[in-house]
Amino acid sequence: MKYIFYNFAILLTAITMVSCRDCEYEVEYSAAALWKNGVKQELPYGDSPDGLDIRTYSVFVSGNDVYVAGCERYDGVGVLWKNGIAQVFSTNDRIQESSMFVSGNDVYFIGSNTVWKNNEIIQRLEGTATSVYVVNNEVYVSGYIYKKNNRIATVWINGVAHYLTDETTYSYANSIFVSDGDIYVAGIEDRRSTLWRNGVPQTLPGGSKANAVFVSNNDVYVGGDSKVWKNGNVEYSINGSATSIFVLGNDVYVTTEYRVLKNGAVIMESDLRPNATESSYFTSVFVSGNDVYVAGFYYKFIRVCS
Repeated sequence: MKYIFYNFAILLTAITMVSCRDCEYEVEYSAAALWKNGVKQELPYGDSPDGLDIRTYSVFVSGNDVYVAGCERYDGVGVLWKNGIAQVFSTNDRIQESSMFVSGNDVYFIGSNTVWKNNEIIQRLEGTATSVYVVNNEVYVSGYIYKKNNRIATVWINGVAHYLTDETTYSYANSIFVSDGDIYVAGIEDRRSTLWRNGVPQTLPGGSKANAVFVSNNDVYVGGDSKVWKNGNVEYSINGSATSIFVLGNDVYVTTEYRVLKNGAVIMESDLRPNATESSYFTSVFVSGNDVYVAGFYYKFIRVCS
């Protein structure tokens, strides 16, 4: 009996010593991912994701092909996956975000200040690109430039810059959409959520940032911090900040950092428990037929005790 009690005391002491240690979860790496109807597929890059910071920012479906744009932030290179196969884009400037658009058989990729068409550089921009849209071979790019230590929201049309504000106003453009000859841009002007239509600004109520714009059947949808707007009015509030928006028929799909919404209802959600071993971050949504594609990345955590 004394022997059993003695061993139990040693075990209890050991457990207590371990449980009293300071432990926390740290990010081991981030890995690019694509979700199709809620099922995650890790997008390969190199031999191993360990120690890398790989993220995706845009998804586009054309026919049977699925394109995902992202970057490896440690090396500062852009990455485009076509049906899961990666292709790397590099420039003199580090690429920390990217986007893409498919028009017919042409694939447009943007990263930092550079625009590629079918793997060939076609434009070098004086500024930073955030989004791209192509209609009838006309290339529209949103973004911003720096002047006098200030960001200025900018639209480039075939490489020619058009400023949306003057040099005294802090602003930047996050997303661009072209419909029936009209150019829509979502962004920020003087710390306010703003939608520009053909260069004319409209302040959107109740928000500080507009991140994504989509036009469907003459209705203009914008996603931003805590809000989704339709035709300039608040459609509904969301938990988080919209990272993309897509409309198909009567259904409005929105990604936030940790959730995917359909008509305001959550259909996908990241695991945000304190002891989760990984957590997903959603950046873009595209709907084709009955399939919902979501681009993003996930953080892999390890438990570190000191």
